[in-house]
Amino acid sequence: MADDIKRFYDGLAADYHLIFEDWNASISRQSAALAAILERECGTPHAVRVLDCACGIGTQALGLASRGFRITGSDLSPSSIERARAEAERRALKIPFYVADMLDLTVIPDGDFDAVVCMDNALPHFESPEPLGEALTQTRKKLRSGAVFIASIRDYDRLVQERPSVQGPTFYTEEGKRRMVHQVWDWIDDWHYTSTFT
Repeated sequence: MADDIKRFYDGLAADYHLIFEDWNASISRQSAALAAILERECGTPHAVRVLDCACGIGTQALGLASRGFRITGSDLSPSSIERARAEAERRALKIPFYVADMLDLTVIPDGDFDAVVCMDNALPHFESPEPLGEALTQTRKKLRSGAVFIASIRDYDRLVQERPSVQGPTFYTEEGKRRMVHQVWDWIDDWHYTSTFT
């Protein structure tokens, strides 16, 4: 299972930003929303240490680091981590990134984070309570006492009921060029599907 997910996100890493109308605007918008929660719960950005434990190509990590938070990023996908490192370097942001499965975060040397964020639907990749529980145990081990865990998931209840076969298409224009983004979903059973981005 983990190998399939790793291959899927490795294959998307170079072009993942294209699913957003404007990736930089999304980085800014998402980090503003997360920063408001983190500041309320944890304090001023420069004093707050955050682990983004499913950082992908860096959408939240880059935005939070640019707002002064002390960010560490990790992801299962080596290609996504490579892309996140390149994006951080391009923006002159110092973010340590690690290739790490959420089921084993011991490769990350730091602990006592003030917050762990797990955004953009990483948790539903765990298909049963046991690995999900282990992932949450691993993240808990990285948090100081009284710290915050912030996660987001897609509304799968509606999707399971409707079982859509396609999402989109959405048309974007950037630098005078148009592109179309859509997903094709092939349902395997009531709870599983394969997804193809074009």
